[in-house]
Amino acid sequence: MSEDPTPPVETIEDIAEGEDSVEATRMSFADHLDELRRCLIRALLGVAVATAVTLTFGREILEILFHPLWIVQQANGLQPNLQALAPTDAFSAYLKIALLSGLILAMPWVLHQLWGFIAAGLYRRERKFVRGIVGSSSILFFAGVLFLYYLVLPIVLQFFITFNRAFAASDLRPSAFDRLLLTGGDEPRTMTPPHDALRLPVLQEDPSDAQPGEAWVNAVTRRLVLKTPSGLWSTALEPGPTSPAMQSQFAIDYYLSFVLMLALAFGIAFETPIVVCFLAWSGLVPTRTMVRGRRYAILGVVVIASVLTPPDVLSQLLLATPMYVLFELGLILARMKERNKSAQPTAAA
Repeated sequence: MSEDPTPPVETIEDIAEGEDSVEATRMSFADHLDELRRCLIRALLGVAVATAVTLTFGREILEILFHPLWIVQQANGLQPNLQALAPTDAFSAYLKIALLSGLILAMPWVLHQLWGFIAAGLYRRERKFVRGIVGSSSILFFAGVLFLYYLVLPIVLQFFITFNRAFAASDLRPSAFDRLLLTGGDEPRTMTPPHDALRLPVLQEDPSDAQPGEAWVNAVTRRLVLKTPSGLWSTALEPGPTSPAMQSQFAIDYYLSFVLMLALAFGIAFETPIVVCFLAWSGLVPTRTMVRGRRYAILGVVVIASVLTPPDVLSQLLLATPMYVLFELGLILARMKERNKSAQPTAAA
């Protein structure tokens, strides 16, 4: 009798999955609730500890978020500062950023607890897949936030500040009709300049040996500085003969909301490769279908970028471009996975 050359149906992976069945770790409903309660308590304790740490460094975190704006303001001849429109604005921003930073700092621990609760009901292959998604999605989210902070945010702030400065005050001399309606609308008299014009030194930094009564212009900070017995007094200087009609001095609350909204948008947008790979590997949308539908992907990227960003073309373009690049990266990864999967039976044969 000849032996049957047909290979065994069960592979090593199938046997391992059979031994690692869900039945081996099945718990009752009450046990599930008790385990979920313990995971939530541990996660909340981790968030509380991380928040206590970030509350200590809340001022430094705010300075990091304000730094791109200050740099752009300084480069455009503006004083690097923000406005507190209410007495509690700065303190509220401090608490908000500290709490949010604490949640972000504790997120790996929170995901670890969530993963520990979910993994008990998954097969070995499923646990490996979900573990890869959790790690990759965290890395991509932070990559999107860093991309916003170092590249997109300075460009967007420069655009808005330049746009605001384009509004210049027109000729403010009153017309004849205005002078009839307004009091004190006479033309200013021409003043004779003094014989000895005032000349102030223009310095790159404040001198350390200045005497009371000395004054100078700091060219770096663009401030007129006066040395007094009690210390230095200074006032901001505006470039040009007149001030711009619109001053780009933003409120703390509005600026933080603007930055956090963009950070969330870019963090979510950078998850595009994960979404593409999941659709391809799960079989919901095959890779060849996504390749043929690139034009629909471009349209979807533009729509998503317009929803997640402020209503300006620049922000939408800066988000849509990396999103489409990441879409193509996801297609490349999905194809590589398909090639490896199709090559495995051949190698086994």
